[in-house]
Amino acid sequence: MKKWNFTASSRGKRPVRKTIALGAAAILIAVMSGCSASGSGKSETINIATKGFAESDILANAFKLLIENDTKLKANVETLDNSLLWNALKENKVDVYAEYTGTALINILKAEPEFDPQTAYDKVKKDLKEQNQLTVLDPIGFNNTYAFGLHKDQAEKYGIKTTSQLAEKSGELIFGASEEFINRPDAWPPILEKYNPKFKEIKTIQNPGLAYQAIDQKLIDSMILYTTDSQITVKPIVVLEDDKHVFLPYYAVPIVRDEVLKKHPELEKALNKLAGKITDAQMQTLNSEVELKQRPALDVAKEWLTANGLISK
Repeated sequence: MKKWNFTASSRGKRPVRKTIALGAAAILIAVMSGCSASGSGKSETINIATKGFAESDILANAFKLLIENDTKLKANVETLDNSLLWNALKENKVDVYAEYTGTALINILKAEPEFDPQTAYDKVKKDLKEQNQLTVLDPIGFNNTYAFGLHKDQAEKYGIKTTSQLAEKSGELIFGASEEFINRPDAWPPILEKYNPKFKEIKTIQNPGLAYQAIDQKLIDSMILYTTDSQITVKPIVVLEDDKHVFLPYYAVPIVRDEVLKKHPELEKALNKLAGKITDAQMQTLNSEVELKQRPALDVAKEWLTANGLISK
């Protein structure tokens, strides 16, 4: 069996994350080890992990609700950061969680980048099965990747919908990004190679939240964002199409340990009810309910699943 050697993603999915002290994490893993569906064989509880940011919390709770609605199993949701999650998964203390194809490809499998979404998904599905005994279920629908955002006034003024069109008008625009992003060899150089933007000015903005404020105040015209950011729903910003595919695909997928799926094959049908159901825009809205309105992720997930007829009331 291949030795697991997962490392935490450097992608920084959300600006606000929950962290768990090592002592508390040890207690958590010990507790989880006593209730795994595949551990002693006595329990019928499926352990679901969330990485502790809004999107992951929403998906984990959606998994819980689907499992408990469609099967006779119970489900337990626990928060673990990447390194603790993967260790718990390796030790059979986590059964299900939501991952992103780009994260799985680069950070887990240590594979070369794949920019075609289907190719990336197929490789992740095949290699996680063969190397780590994990089953990748159907993509949930949305792609939480990088994209250029543009103030809607400028988008309307110049008729800009794609990143290529942004590059053509970049001499009239001010761009804001973190110094880390500009200096990353896998970030700015590929953008220059494929799009070659020549912005009137580039301003350094370290915090993504401050970048949204700068857009709102028209201190900058364009920025890099994540395509499911909650701020997109409340700020005057348009997400531009990455028409030359410079950014890796990060499609969300449910992942289940093979051992658990073999014992409980009904999980596949229950979790795959989400397949293709959530768009980027819908995920933005769901994230905004948790991040901006401070609603519990369980309530948000339940409301959405019920409204879409995926669970009973």
